[in-house]
Amino acid sequence: MKTFHGFGYDHVRDDYKMIRRLDFFLDGQADVPFDEPIDSASIWEIYSLRSNSWRKLDVDMPSCIMDEGVYMDGFCHWSGIDSFHSLSKVGPCLVSFDLCNEVFLTTPLPSDMVDDYNIWRMVLLNGSIALIIYDESTTFHIRILGELGVKESWANVFIVKPLPCAQHLIGVGEKGGIFLRKNDDELVWYDMSTQTIEELGVKISRGYCNIVVYKDNLLPIVGL
Repeated sequence: MKTFHGFGYDHVRDDYKMIRRLDFFLDGQADVPFDEPIDSASIWEIYSLRSNSWRKLDVDMPSCIMDEGVYMDGFCHWSGIDSFHSLSKVGPCLVSFDLCNEVFLTTPLPSDMVDDYNIWRMVLLNGSIALIIYDESTTFHIRILGELGVKESWANVFIVKPLPCAQHLIGVGEKGGIFLRKNDDELVWYDMSTQTIEELGVKISRGYCNIVVYKDNLLPIVGL
């Protein structure tokens, strides 16, 4: 099974790279003796657009908890947890992979960020990595990371009180507002500075939805 964990730009080599993890499972139909050892450890690979090739990474990184992540300043970030075969035993954490040096570091999550809440959403908020944590009461706790690798630097900067009309968090816009889906599937915008909700006149599907912030580029990416 292939799980993609990040995509971004290596400014040192002027290259675009993608990270993925390969997991192997034994085919139930395969005729393999029970006493024969099977290597089921995961493999990490990185793709280079410049060379148009994949190669193996010699790393033991926590895998992504949810199918989401962010890219910022040459790093791919995702919320991770140790796999069964991992030797790191970090626990729930932020994983940050440096696309230039091809190394990673982890920032542990404090217990109050993982014990009492149901859902996380990692976003970029005003140029910083943030986790929006919320539960069934739709109370949103926004935690900003001050410094990579420092567990104590997660700051609880904002708490959004329960919003009766809101049902599901969609994402964060470029200006820092939060997009939410109402109970009737209408998309709304919550302005954190004024604490007001604006209806956008758009109805969305109850399937997976996300907000993507992009930058226009007049130059094409060669090879894509």
